[in-house]
Formats: sequence, structure tokens, C-alpha cells
Amino acid sequence: MKYLIFICVGFYAISCTQIAKEEIVGKTLIDTSMVTIIPYDSTTRWVFEDGKQAELVNSDLNKIEKALEACIKEYNITQQKRYNEDKAKYPNYYLGKGNYIIDLKLYKRQYVVSINAKGEKEVYLNCLCDTFHTSWKEGILIVVDGGNCFFNLKINITKETYYDFMVNGDA
Repeated sequence: MKYLIFICVGFYAISCTQIAKEEIVGKTLIDTSMVTIIPYDSTTRWVFEDGKQAELVNSDLNKIEKALEACIKEYNITQQKRYNEDKAKYPNYYLGKGNYIIDLKLYKRQYVVSINAKGEKEVYLNCLCDTFHTSWKEGILIVVDGGNCFFNLKINITKETYYDFMVNGDA
């Protein structure tokens, strides 16, 4: 009986920790330790032209996740081939697979949500494996170089498609 109580208390503590990381933003439950929603700014034309501020709901998050996973799966297939080729070509060098493959669990995400001129909901995703101890929740973090530690893309939530996928280059 003692062990059962200990296990129940342990599960309760773990569940409370998880809840502390999640926050309801609008009507949406997000893990605020990994995701932040940056307000749309019409002066930032490179994100979306002629857009309007929009909010995310839970179904949007599911569509974003599905499109993001499809994009990264496609990217990783190509990168796995590149890794295998480089490894065969340079057998005496250590080539970290993490420099080729993206593991989404390691990335913080910045979302900018907008309604475009056609009335479609879109989101700009900026993904970062390092935030450089900055206030990454307050504005889009722009990084030059850094390889696959930094990438971004746009997702049309309405159409459930992604586009403008870009991985940073290496210096």
C-alpha cells in the first residue's frame, strides 16, 4: 500500500510540472517553454504581405504540427542521403548526424499568425535550437548562419500546406 501511495504522489507531481509549462493563450493550450506567439506586425513585410492579426485555436496547432512534421520528414530524407554520402566520402572524419538531421524536439518555436488577403490563416514559424539567452518570446530572433540549428517556414493553415522552408547556411 505504501508503494501505491508513493507512485500516485509521483504521478501527481509529474503531471503538475507538465501543467506548469502549459498555458492557455486565447483558446489554445501551448507549451510556453517551447513555443511563443509573436504578435503580427504589418511593418514586418518579409513575414506576410497584406496580412491581419489572427489567433490560433487547438485545431490550428494540430494542422501546424502535421505540416511541420511533413516538411521536416521530407528534409531529413534528403539530409540522411547527404550524410551517408559524406560519411562514405570522408570515412576518417567525424560527421555529426545532428548537423544534417533536424530533431524537432530540440527546437523552440516562434509563431507569427496572420490572415492573408484571401482570408486564409497562415503562420510563420521560426525554429531555434539556441536562443542565446535572449528574450526569444518578445520578437523574432534573426540569426545569420548556424546551419540546421535555425530554420523557418510558412504554413498555410487553411490549405494545410507549407512553403518558403529555409535552413540557415553554415559559415
